[in-house]
Amino acid sequence: MVFGNETPSFTCRFLNESHFDLVLEKFLQAFSDYPHRFDFDSVRFRNHINLNAVDLNRSVGCFHNGEMVGFTLNGFGDWNGIPTVYDAGTGVVPEMRRRGVSKVMFEFMLPAFKVAGAKQLLLEVIVGNLPAVELYKKLGFKVNRDLLLLEAPPDLKIRARLNPDIEVRPVQAADLDDLTGLWDGNPSWQNSNAAVRRSEPNKTILGAFLAGKCLGYIVFSTGLGRIAQLFVDRPYRTQGVATRLLAAMGTEMKPDAPMQVLNIDKSLTGSVRFFRDLGFREVLAQHEMIKPL
Repeated sequence: MVFGNETPSFTCRFLNESHFDLVLEKFLQAFSDYPHRFDFDSVRFRNHINLNAVDLNRSVGCFHNGEMVGFTLNGFGDWNGIPTVYDAGTGVVPEMRRRGVSKVMFEFMLPAFKVAGAKQLLLEVIVGNLPAVELYKKLGFKVNRDLLLLEAPPDLKIRARLNPDIEVRPVQAADLDDLTGLWDGNPSWQNSNAAVRRSEPNKTILGAFLAGKCLGYIVFSTGLGRIAQLFVDRPYRTQGVATRLLAAMGTEMKPDAPMQVLNIDKSLTGSVRFFRDLGFREVLAQHEMIKPL
């Protein structure tokens, strides 16, 4: 699609699998100055695509004089029971920013997604990225909630109270669905149960059990300290279950990997306070934004 008088030099089109390497190249360029570093190679980028249910055939590239200058990676699935398109990364190469590239990509793709049956678009944007926040608001997005990235200091030592009757052992992603009704809130798109199932080969899931009952569990990136979910059933909180799970995770991490909590809902004040009391600090905050289609 070629746009008219306002942006005559930009062409948007849907991509396909043959664009994988090009999109990775442009992704690294677009996010080279991002506060949270993306250390992607082709394997990690493929994992990012799988985790977020990205369909390259329904992702968009924006081209200027034959060169890709922007892209939007789109994931598809149900979000809280609603058919949803998830923006897993909209980026513009630095030299082409503030020229309307993101705007024309959204104007190109949103009508097609609406016709295809999607009911909403979901994305996250850094709270301090005011130009992007204002753009999304003008496009009709509203802030749904705020999400935090928390990180522990490198020398953090988890001191877990040991209960010899509690057994920590691996569990399967499919087993997590039975505990969803006990949650205090909902994880973000990339930390949802569906995302954990999609990325299960790259995840470690440990459960804490007492007399055969699961008291809580932790989901994290295998070998790394990136926590997707940490849950403890209400009757067993403040009894050392969460710290026991964190300590177990610590034994399976690479020595130089920091513990991180990715996109925890800021309104879950008890959970946020738990991590802060352990020494975790806020690295960045993001708005989760939704636009009905």
